[in-house]
This record gives sequence, C-alpha cells and structure tokens, in this order.
Amino acid sequence: MKFTKEERMKYIGSSDIAAVLGLSRWKTPLKLWAEKTGEVDPDDLSDNQAVEWGTRLEEVVSKKFSEKHDCKLIAYKKRYTHKKYPFISCELDRLIAGTDELVEIKTCNAWSYKAWDGDEIPQDYILQVMLALGLSGRNVGHFAVLVGGQKYIERKITFDQKLYDSMIEKAAHFWSYHIKKKIAPMAMADDNSDMINFFPEDKTDKIVSANQEIEQRIALRQELAMHIKEQIKEKAEIEAKLKQIIGEATGLETEKYKATWKKQNMRPNFDTELMQENGHYELYVKPNSGRVLRIAKKKINSNEKK
Repeated sequence: MKFTKEERMKYIGSSDIAAVLGLSRWKTPLKLWAEKTGEVDPDDLSDNQAVEWGTRLEEVVSKKFSEKHDCKLIAYKKRYTHKKYPFISCELDRLIAGTDELVEIKTCNAWSYKAWDGDEIPQDYILQVMLALGLSGRNVGHFAVLVGGQKYIERKITFDQKLYDSMIEKAAHFWSYHIKKKIAPMAMADDNSDMINFFPEDKTDKIVSANQEIEQRIALRQELAMHIKEQIKEKAEIEAKLKQIIGEATGLETEKYKATWKKQNMRPNFDTELMQENGHYELYVKPNSGRVLRIAKKKINSNEKK
C-alpha cells in the first residue's frame, strides 16, 4: 500500500526526511514545503517508467536477498507513526522474519553506481532507513540494490539513536513552524529555477525593503558574478590556445591529460532574417515570458551622503 497524494500531505514520511534536512538529491526543503501545503502539485510519476520498473522489480530483488541469506522476507505494509508526533510516519519495504531487521529495496540506473561505490550509501537513503528503523523499533537496516538491471549490491546500517532523535526534532519543527503556519523555508540554490513557479508575475509596483544582511548577500552575488565572468574569459582563452596548438591534428596529450578537437554534427543554426523575409518566422516562434532578476548599484545623491 502506497500513500496517496492527499495522504502524503498529512505526513512527513521517511522518504521526505532528507528534504526536511536539506540533504536530498532530488528535493529541497522549499519544494517539499510547497507540496505539503498544496502550493504546488507533486511531480506526476504515474507514467514514469523508472518508477514503474522499480515497482515491478521489487519482488525480483527481494527474492535475490532471500536466496542469498536463506531467510524469509515479509512485505509487511503497516504504517508506523511516532507516538508523540503522529504526523511523522513511514512504511517498510520488507522485514526479515523472526528478526528486528528490515530490508529497503532499491533499483537505480547504471549512472547511479558511483553513489554506491566501495562501501558508500547515498546519504538520503541512510536518513530514510534510519527514520524507518526508529519508527518501527528495529535495529538493523539492509539495502538490496539492483543497479542498471544487472548488478546486485547490498549495504547494511545499524540504528543510531542520536541521529534519529535529531531527525525527529527537526521534522517536528519543520511541520509545526513551516507547514502548519505556512511559513516557507529559505530557498536553496536548486530552487532558483523554480521561483517562477511560485511567483509567476510581479503584481504590484511595490519595492520591498531589505535589511543589511540581504545587502551583504547582494554584494557577494555581484562579486561572484564578476569572478565568474573573469573565469569564463580565462577558460575561453585556454580553449582557444589548445585549439591553436591542435590545429589540423585530432588532439594533444600531456602527462596527465588528453584533449581532442574533432568535427561532429552540431545543433543546426536557423537563418532568422530569411525566415522573417519569407513571412515564416512568426509561424514558428513560441511566445515566452518570465521574470528577469537584474541588480544595479543605487545612485546616492549629495543629501544622502551628508
């Protein structure tokens, strides 16, 4: 049994905890807040093939774990909730019969293998299973992972009470302060492209007053922009020199690096002037509007200086 969209708005689940802490690879605290408060709709995964095949392969991965460890796995779809904070909840993938251990089934594409390299476990998965262990009163969590449909790996973690208590404290604060009061958490870098979804238009001519901390952030942003511009120029200069050295060859080599400069098919360029002359330009141009952030230093008049 999986949570419906409406049910997910009523709980902070184990798959949400990394986002609450700002440690998720997929979702920021602000995006999670917007979904839980109904400000935006969660991503529609009904037609997502990765999700579909992940669900289909759960039984296959579960069977592999059972055979390898000669144990019985139980798909015990009970919802566990925190006694003090019933809005913190989880469900488990599998339990190992007769033990206090659970198994989290994961499937991922081949590009994600580096996240599991060596003894590594993605941080958001550790937090997910740690919360599930605490809520269900279990001590050991296993990960059974199928990578790229052909490589099977396992990892294991044990319950950490201190980490669990910290997660519960932060989740309770997130729920009571941000979700219940509808106070949005501060945006992170990954939220930049989503700001237009929250605020699609400037509806008033009002200019918001900001404090000195914001002024310092703006100054830092301007300084970073200047350095980035210089770095882009320096990067382009190095690339030009490399191309000059390669000339009509295919590439060059140093002791540590290999650089190639080969001909390949590029994205086609469109002759917009010719299209306009032929009267075709307007037929294929899709109107696009948005909001542009521009920053300029204010001019200070003589009276303000005094």
